[in-house]
Amino acid sequence: MEIHMKFSKTLTVVAMLAAGSIASAQMASGTLDGTEPTWDNPDTGSTVLTSVDVLEFTVDTTGLYTFDAFYPGDSDADEQLDGTISIFEGSFDPGMPGASVAFDDDGPGGQNTSQILGAALTAGTTYFYVQSSFTDVATSFGQPTGDWELTISGDGTASIVPAAPTAALFAGMAGFGLTRRRRSA
Repeated sequence: MEIHMKFSKTLTVVAMLAAGSIASAQMASGTLDGTEPTWDNPDTGSTVLTSVDVLEFTVDTTGLYTFDAFYPGDSDADEQLDGTISIFEGSFDPGMPGASVAFDDDGPGGQNTSQILGAALTAGTTYFYVQSSFTDVATSFGQPTGDWELTISGDGTASIVPAAPTAALFAGMAGFGLTRRRRSA
């Protein structure tokens, strides 16, 4: 199922049964291409503005959750995103992000992963998954743009909230409506 997410990103969301568990894992993917809003990630200790993708989500069971992000691409880092991930509770504003609930730069798999283990989340609370790059320029660790893939698993099921349609989508629908009216007049 394709849904339009915040900041004009289209993400594919797929639910799959987690091995050995009643809860299901949630998967999402996207691309940071440099056209997204930017932020100064408070968890990196830098003052560099980087692109940001945001997923709003809730969980159905209070408990511990794992966020596994993978950055596909060439293993010598000339094509893969040098990503960071953060979780925020309640709200998220790239201009004033506040303190994150959890953060990771390079997960156990090295520079092509980020992982948050055991994030304590509460059922019914709104959270925001923030996918960003570590820097705004290419480095030996990766690129400021690129693809990302996310799996959320844990004690319950995470539900990604579809974002409201964007202004561009409304403009496109309005243009289609005007075109239809002209043809029928």
